[in-house]
Amino acid sequence: MNRGPLGALPRLSKNARRALAGVGVLAFLNALALVAQAVALASVITTRDGLPLLAVAIVARAALAWATESAAARAAAGAKEELRTQLLARSFDRGPEWIAERGTAELSVLATKGLDALDAYFTRYLPALVTAAVVPPLVGAWILFTDWPSAVLIAITVPLIPVFAALIGWYTEKRVRNAADVTELLSAQLLELLRALPVLTVFGRAKQQAAAVRQIGEQHRRATMGTLKIAFLSALVLEIAASLSVALIAVGVGIRLVHGDMTLMTALVVLILAPECYLPLRAAGAAHHASEDGLEAVRRVADVVDDGHAGTPRTPGSDESSPRGIGGRVFVDNLRVLRRGGFAPDGVSFEVRAGEIHRLEGASGAGKSTTFQVLLGFVEPTDGVVHVEGEIAYVPQKPAFAAATPRAELELTVPGADDVEAVADEVVAAHLLDRRITDLSTGERQRVAVARALLKVRHGATVLLLDEPTAHLDPVTSRKVDKAIKSASTTAAVVLASHREKEAAEEETFAKVVTEETQRERPKRLPIPWKGALLGVAATVAGIALTALAAHLIARAAEMPPILTLSVLVVGVRTFALSKGVLRYVERLVTHHEAFKLATDLRAELWLRLVRTQRRDGLQRLVDDTDAVRDLVPRVLVPPVVAVGAGIATTVLFAFIDPVAALTLGGLLLAAGLAAPAVAVWTERRASTKLARGRRKVATDTINALTAAPDLVAHGAHRRLLAQLHAEDVELAAQTRRQAFGTGAATAIVLLATGVAALICATTGNPVLGLVPLALAEPLAALPLAAQQRTALREASARLRFDAPERPEPPRGKRIRLENVDVRWPGATEPTLTDLHLNVEPGTHVAVVGPSGAGKSTLFALLLGFLPPERGIVELPRATWCPQEPMLVSTTVRENLRMSGPHDDEQLREALTRACLPEWADRLDTVIRPDQVSGGEAQRLALARALLHDADVVLLDEPTAHLDEPTALRILEELRRDGRTVVHITHRPDEAARADLVLDLGAPAYR
Repeated sequence: MNRGPLGALPRLSKNARRALAGVGVLAFLNALALVAQAVALASVITTRDGLPLLAVAIVARAALAWATESAAARAAAGAKEELRTQLLARSFDRGPEWIAERGTAELSVLATKGLDALDAYFTRYLPALVTAAVVPPLVGAWILFTDWPSAVLIAITVPLIPVFAALIGWYTEKRVRNAADVTELLSAQLLELLRALPVLTVFGRAKQQAAAVRQIGEQHRRATMGTLKIAFLSALVLEIAASLSVALIAVGVGIRLVHGDMTLMTALVVLILAPECYLPLRAAGAAHHASEDGLEAVRRVADVVDDGHAGTPRTPGSDESSPRGIGGRVFVDNLRVLRRGGFAPDGVSFEVRAGEIHRLEGASGAGKSTTFQVLLGFVEPTDGVVHVEGEIAYVPQKPAFAAATPRAELELTVPGADDVEAVADEVVAAHLLDRRITDLSTGERQRVAVARALLKVRHGATVLLLDEPTAHLDPVTSRKVDKAIKSASTTAAVVLASHREKEAAEEETFAKVVTEETQRERPKRLPIPWKGALLGVAATVAGIALTALAAHLIARAAEMPPILTLSVLVVGVRTFALSKGVLRYVERLVTHHEAFKLATDLRAELWLRLVRTQRRDGLQRLVDDTDAVRDLVPRVLVPPVVAVGAGIATTVLFAFIDPVAALTLGGLLLAAGLAAPAVAVWTERRASTKLARGRRKVATDTINALTAAPDLVAHGAHRRLLAQLHAEDVELAAQTRRQAFGTGAATAIVLLATGVAALICATTGNPVLGLVPLALAEPLAALPLAAQQRTALREASARLRFDAPERPEPPRGKRIRLENVDVRWPGATEPTLTDLHLNVEPGTHVAVVGPSGAGKSTLFALLLGFLPPERGIVELPRATWCPQEPMLVSTTVRENLRMSGPHDDEQLREALTRACLPEWADRLDTVIRPDQVSGGEAQRLALARALLHDADVVLLDEPTAHLDEPTALRILEELRRDGRTVVHITHRPDEAARADLVLDLGAPAYR
């Protein structure tokens, strides 16, 4: 159903259907203008008549080219907008579990880069395809009326081109699909590496991953180049077939001219029109490989949109089997869910109504988070009965956010709410509202998530689900959050999972607001792929030589010389017909190979910069920006070289024939080469730069939306977010149309310039001078787009080459020594920690306490080497780290543990046992996803990984936050027996009481 040159596009997109009709009408008018131009040009060369008709035809062709390019670009923008909306809407309809299983990185690549490939489909392939269906029959009919032998030869050879194209297209279809798989896999693998970048850095293995990044890029390059070799082979076959066919027609026409069987004017009309019978088919074949990526993305979108077998998740709070009550109610009876070979939960039953709080009990891994997923409708229960009455508000164990700031997130959850400040103040988050979410600590993000849920309760939600809402909060803040939750329970049924008891404490202090450092981005000149550029010049010159020799052959044949005197010209025509296609094939391969090699080198260099800076936007840079450089280098840096080379070669040729004509041609080419790019850049009014930035924003917002899918769906905010994304897409489409207007205007200038050159030179009566200028339109037409995209290339290159100086290693010893140390986050107005003193002897167990935001994570960033001290004396031992966020990757348990070093299986099993995960000792080959592991299990896996690393000090950032009390006590005892220095961030007073030394960074809440 979705096969063929159009795939599923006409069915999925109204814009595609309109584009087909519009481009068809323009192609018909263009065919008429072609015939008029050919007849008028031949008439001017032979009789000096027809100048007005030729001028009108030239202007008409320029206007039609402008209209076609604008219409195609508009259609591309509209189609992408439609398809992206459908894909994201259907993905959210399927639910967070399906999104996680499909992969957020893969879906975001499909929704952004995959659909962006439709630009080439609409702007290159679709016009060529429609033109191939309209122009050859009309032009062929005119040739049949003028010279039937040439028409017969065209009728025999033209069908060979689509046959070859179809055969090679069928052969490449599977390769294109595999290449698309590799592209999605590239993003997924890089996302996994970036997720683990901080722990890889601590374990001293981050720089080694530059080789892995390079290998991933090489795999992508080989897969894509394997496809391009076949796709370009298709273009080669079509190029040679078309060129040889035109050469045969030129030779045949020449022979009949020698024998006096036709006139020179007829011969010139046939020679001008014959290539137009092949050109659309050749252009469609050459653009077919560019369209395949877009069509493959459309096929994948259609698979998501059309698949009716995947169940649509129940909307939270919409259980139709039970009548809705006035208040909230949750009823669960004997709930069982099969996960990882066992049931978790296994037989859970409870009922809670508005005004009540039910506490889910159970050890880590018992299925509390899974129970919440069932209540939300994200997971189908294996057995049991579940009823949820009322609208749901939800605080997940690991909150995710789609907006840039907490205020924007709350406004997205409840649009128009006037009590955002009041709700945030209840959970001590009012001071966080206007900070960037990416700058918040884990505890601060947790408070924002609680505020989001409480705001939902204030505005109608009657069921409140909270999965360890105070896991990363200090006792003071935890008490305030508990109070806010209790207040919300007066109108809502509350289901709460927590491993902590309520604690009393005093008032909280706050840390300084900081922002992420903005590294200075340094645009550097990118290397021109000279090998590919020079081959492009050679291929273009071969095409010009073919036109010149064919015209000269006809001119000489019209003089009726002995047939043997034309043999050299005949051989030359055939030689250049073959060499043009071969050179073009080699040029494409070499240019793309150089571009891919450059992208691989830039990606590996960028990884090392990310290791030094720990930037949070690494995926955008590693994937989008490197791919942008790879794609733009051939489009921006190569066309000027080809255009200049071809223009100089043609002008020199004309100088030998007619110096005046050479001056005319050179002047017009120079004017077109300067004016067309200038008009393109002026008319688009920085649309290309805005377009590049807009695409980055859409890509960022798309992956944020997919990552935050559980939170968005739970609060019913996903449809509002999709509406925002749609509005961004509309603005992106407007920028695309503006860019297309400029590009189309510039293309019209090129066609006018080459047409005027042909008109003036045709008055000399020399067919070579009259026909060759038309062949220069192709290399000149690439200049406007190159000029428009130059700024986008410069910006993408700068984002890959920001300043990231090597930081000196601090002195290493066995103890931790800090004297008069100030620590400031990059971009902060004031230090977070000042005049810090700490002297920890080997083997000491240190508890770091203090309110959320007091600087505990800043201290760890200093101890890990992520932040250099602003002043003071620092002596640090070699450290291992168990972070707040476990940073597991989607691979086997074995490979997750081996991130800390090349350990054998026996060592891995021992570490799992020490981390109180003995049941995982036989699961080393199990492939895990972070969302399939409970919070406590993930923390213990991260702890096992940290214990495996050979270091003098163990840094633990709330390792027991998601653990029940007995498991937490066993882990702390194991750490005591380990013998190494332990620095342990905790919000539990009983854990701090067991430490040898307590470092309090906040108010004296623990004394």
